[in-house]
Amino acid sequence: MQDFRKIHNVEDLRAAAAAYLPKPVFDFIDGGAEDEVALRNNRSVFERVRFRPRTMADVQVRSIETTLLGKPAGAPIGIAPMGGLSSFSPNAELAMARACAAANIPYGLSTAAGILMEDLRAAVPEARLWFQLYVFRDDRINEALVSRAQTAGYEALLVTTDTHVAPKRERDRRNGFSLSLDKTPRNIMHVLSRPRWIRDVLVGAGLPTMPNLAVHAPEIVDNLSATKFFSQNRRYGFDYAHLRVMRRMWKGKLLVKGVMRPDEAMQVLECGADGIVMSNHGGRNLESAAAPLEMLPEVVDAVGKRMHVLLDSGFRRGTDVVKALALGAEGVLMGRPAAFAVAAGGEAGVSHLVALTRDEIDRTLGYLGCTAIDQLGRDHVLVDRAMPGRNEPGL
Repeated sequence: MQDFRKIHNVEDLRAAAAAYLPKPVFDFIDGGAEDEVALRNNRSVFERVRFRPRTMADVQVRSIETTLLGKPAGAPIGIAPMGGLSSFSPNAELAMARACAAANIPYGLSTAAGILMEDLRAAVPEARLWFQLYVFRDDRINEALVSRAQTAGYEALLVTTDTHVAPKRERDRRNGFSLSLDKTPRNIMHVLSRPRWIRDVLVGAGLPTMPNLAVHAPEIVDNLSATKFFSQNRRYGFDYAHLRVMRRMWKGKLLVKGVMRPDEAMQVLECGADGIVMSNHGGRNLESAAAPLEMLPEVVDAVGKRMHVLLDSGFRRGTDVVKALALGAEGVLMGRPAAFAVAAGGEAGVSHLVALTRDEIDRTLGYLGCTAIDQLGRDHVLVDRAMPGRNEPGL
């Protein structure tokens, strides 16, 4: 049982996850593409945005409640969709959804999740669930997944567009890991060194099999066949014509995940999307990609209030979230921190992460002289000249 009194931040959760998971599984969460320049920049970019505190203000009573996609939310955060979570913790998606429901924040379920979307909805009927779609070559699968999410009452559809090319993640290649684990002598030793993980995941729940895909692909019978089908049948190409088709299919909020440029954001808006999730996939795909936070001011200036603008990649602290909000984001999705948290302690770990983040957001609001999220603006931050939207203090 994890003692969360000793867990004070995401780095502590990361260390707890590393102690629980075999190294190849941990590296799958922790690593990035190639030399991991984008991965490191996702964090260092936050150091280039600094606060301009306002002290002459009454901030005794504060609230971090807000709206996300037009609905009330307990905080300006959600949990990003992630595949392979069942490799990190048994019933990981269920743990995520329950923790998010308790905090009234959204949870994004991945196409590559280890639980049926209908089962998750039935288990947590009060949750704000978003479904993330990886697009496949077979349109019948795409249509079926979208239809099922619609019928199950998912609030939003997130179409991921930033993985048109298979990434080169060198940690995973060295470890022989791709949502499944090569049975090399070194990997066997790594696994044997983590008896709790063996008990909970390998023997207990089992490795993930992507049941949402298996419904439409009978060749998926285990973890290996699921990974093979996923990699071989993806449509590595998704353009505006495809997005218009998706808009006609989906009746709820439609978000496009991976858009980073203002010109693309405008085109996506013209295709009828309700919003974007700016993302470089956590530095896991394109090496040396700009961080979403770097591009945020340009995108916000281009689209204004005409679409929802959220972002992920690199967020670890409540202060990070507040910086994004001050620069114009509506909300933030957290990925790796939630993966660390669920590995460290299941639902309790995710709830602890949410509580830590909420506390830091609230604390930062007070220091900035704000009592509510909607009071944040660019005048609360200084942005280094190396970033877009930086020509004057506060811009």
